[in-house]
Amino acid sequence: MSLRVLSVALAFGIGLVGIGVGAPRAAAVDPAAPVQVAIAVPIIVPESAGGLISADALTQYTSPLGTLTRQLDSIEGRPVVLGIDPRIIVSIRILGTAAPASASAWLARLEAAPNESFPLTYADSDITLASQAGSTVVLQPTGFDFAIDPALFTAPLTTIPPTPTGTPTPTAAATPTAPVVPPLPSSQDLESWQYSLTGIAWPVESTVTASDLPIISSSGFSTMILSSANLDRTPGSGAVADVTGTRSLVADATASASFRSAVQSFTVADWQANTAAMSSAISTAGQDQSGSTATVVITLDRNALDSGNRLADTITAVQGNPRVRIVGFTELLGVDASPATVIDQPHSPDQLALMRQLLEAQTAEAQFAAIAEDPLAITSARRLDLLALQSSGWRSNPAGWPVIVTSDLVVSTELRSAVQVASTGDFNFLAAAAPLPIAVANNLDQPVTVYVTVRPDTGLLTVGDTRIELEIEPNSQASAMIPAQAVSNGVVGVTVSLSSASGVPIGESSRARINVQAGWETPIVIVIASLVVAVFGGGLVRNILRLRKAAAAKGSGA
Repeated sequence: MSLRVLSVALAFGIGLVGIGVGAPRAAAVDPAAPVQVAIAVPIIVPESAGGLISADALTQYTSPLGTLTRQLDSIEGRPVVLGIDPRIIVSIRILGTAAPASASAWLARLEAAPNESFPLTYADSDITLASQAGSTVVLQPTGFDFAIDPALFTAPLTTIPPTPTGTPTPTAAATPTAPVVPPLPSSQDLESWQYSLTGIAWPVESTVTASDLPIISSSGFSTMILSSANLDRTPGSGAVADVTGTRSLVADATASASFRSAVQSFTVADWQANTAAMSSAISTAGQDQSGSTATVVITLDRNALDSGNRLADTITAVQGNPRVRIVGFTELLGVDASPATVIDQPHSPDQLALMRQLLEAQTAEAQFAAIAEDPLAITSARRLDLLALQSSGWRSNPAGWPVIVTSDLVVSTELRSAVQVASTGDFNFLAAAAPLPIAVANNLDQPVTVYVTVRPDTGLLTVGDTRIELEIEPNSQASAMIPAQAVSNGVVGVTVSLSSASGVPIGESSRARINVQAGWETPIVIVIASLVVAVFGGGLVRNILRLRKAAAAKGSGA
């Protein structure tokens, strides 16, 4: 242990002695018993707009000075509880043979870590932001099949070396090494991890309202981590609470704030002062408790670690103090829970307004995707993007979040405009009955099936079948032939629209003008028929006259 860590640990222990000899407490806590402290640390990456982390970003994050490397270096060998963002695991695994070597090595290190762990929501998404904006469930990924490239899970081709010329120098035969190629994974394989704890929801600090609780519980979470500042508790309560029927680990707001300040301290002096403040906060929290054992939960904030952080030293200072016993969540959850209620602390109206737009766009995308051959290829990708936009990390970038949300809403609009009625314009209808050709463009990379409807404004034109099914290949156009019949001459406006099998409108409707010339061919046919009759009639008359003339000539000759 370094001298600075030892000196702070000693000061830390002196501060904690106050638990036994300090101010009077609500009830007797065993003064000889150390304070049980659980520390939760998130394993996360900086906020980004992508549902999957790129190979370049993973290379940066897992480099020797990268944020993921710093996080793992700081917690390795230290008994803290890890909340792991599944997006990191999925993003590395889905790259298969193209995964950066540093990222694969980092993942192996994480897997070997003995720490208790639990999964964060995907992309460390802000649970309550969605629920307060109208979502009735905690949003989760719907699959990753759309992004799995089989080529990344196939052994590379073996290169045959050229035959050497001349007399070769004898060398020992090399033993061929087969390439390590992971098997083709399923979506479940990509997310699978040996977590020691599951069913834990960790909302962003001080953002929970009472209406969020049933949504979180019904989404499969049995335990929550809540800030003490977000709860109304009875005096003497420990770190485990029963919040309207949901078991919750209560993070002490004061101790956590001091812990974070110590981690982010720039100078040694600042770090010593902040660590002493943490010691005092833990001491005070222990004094206030009425149980037989004092329990305190400390959480690190949800921002990726910067370079120069002092997380390892701060954990070591706590760990090395004889007046503290660091425990895991498993042990802490065995402690009796005290009743508590939520003090509503909702997100800001501006944040909720933007989140509602994202949720509405996601609903519209799901309706649109129903026309595609593989709807999940569209909706799964967009769900990951939505979760990334919900990432807790965006709270540290309040100016950037509205910008990226607006950009995503534009992407959503463009997606839902990828299948449209092609430009119709004006055209002539020059038959009593004939099909109307309506062209539809599909700019998606998969086939779609839509239903084409044509509605005339007036009775000059009638349409036989109001919904014509049309299949369109990827990145192409196809025409639906709409049966129509002219009733009278004139110009009629029509509205052309598309819909899904369930009748949901697809894209924007289109307008066209049709010049109807009902029965224009009838007088022409009459004229042609008259000409034919005249020609054949004239020929017949000529034949009759010729025959009569021949007969008369024969009679006069006789």
